[in-house]
Amino acid sequence: MIKGILGNYEPKNLVKIPSPGEVVSLKDGEEKQRGEKSVDDYGFNEVASEKISLDRHARDTRPEECKYWKYPSVDKLPTASVVLVFFDEELLKDIISVDDYSDEEHITVRLPEYIKKWNGLVKYVRTKQRVGLVEARAAQGDVIVILDAHCECVTNWLPPLVTRFALNRKTLAVPIADGIEWNTLQHNSAYFGGTRYRGIWEWRFLHKETEIPERERNRMKYRTEPYKSPTHAGGLLAIDKKCFFELGAYDPDIKIWGGEQYELSFKVWMCGGQVEWVTYSHVGHLYRGPRRRSMHPRGGNLRQSHINHLRVAEVRSVDYIFI
Repeated sequence: MIKGILGNYEPKNLVKIPSPGEVVSLKDGEEKQRGEKSVDDYGFNEVASEKISLDRHARDTRPEECKYWKYPSVDKLPTASVVLVFFDEELLKDIISVDDYSDEEHITVRLPEYIKKWNGLVKYVRTKQRVGLVEARAAQGDVIVILDAHCECVTNWLPPLVTRFALNRKTLAVPIADGIEWNTLQHNSAYFGGTRYRGIWEWRFLHKETEIPERERNRMKYRTEPYKSPTHAGGLLAIDKKCFFELGAYDPDIKIWGGEQYELSFKVWMCGGQVEWVTYSHVGHLYRGPRRRSMHPRGGNLRQSHINHLRVAEVRSVDYIFI
């Protein structure tokens, strides 16, 4: 890194697009009512989302130092497949859209037609039941990048992630997740004041974050270096494809969502790998608001996440399960 000289993947002449984007306010009356109904259905304001330009630039929330890192050239980096899992919602090799058994017409009919214009770069895979990331095998890139569908990627987010695998293929790399507000779609920086956090969990398997320990801070020459973490929140990650399947991929007995981030993190660490949070890769993630519609499949178990956590404890923490 050389301060004052932009990194080799930084856009040199970024054109600012004059389009609506950062904060949306709805008019009182019918428009506001439609927005409130969409929150009930989906957990975010779809009406506000529709008023935002499709080509808006995600807010650059990276620390200033991140813009001066230099990464290996394209020919020295692995290619990446981005896997988007949704339910009713130059380095890039392909994008796999896994329709996890949606039932909305705009997903099941119109979306497959729309993505045909990308000439095979975007692939649509529909499942016949809620299976999550089983279809990750369809990815062709060296690295699988898993993102929730409700994400916006910040400038230069991908090279920092795939660089970690050029250095150590047994890495699980995690971008920093910024917050996108569910009602206004405003993109906010994840952390303030330069504090760096890592993922941990409590005994009930609730995800928590805590400041990185002093020994990790002392190891770092620069504040924006990647750092090790016991686990992560799930939903946003990158992993070497061969390594992922060598580890057995995700446990097939973990259903829908909840617990998979712990199960994969434990396997990575226990098999000689590492989990890293990559400070100079930022992805905006929409955190859903209150909604009435369940994300569980019709007839599914509403306690599925608790069942998943018990499965993780039984398989990976058998010596401590009754503590």
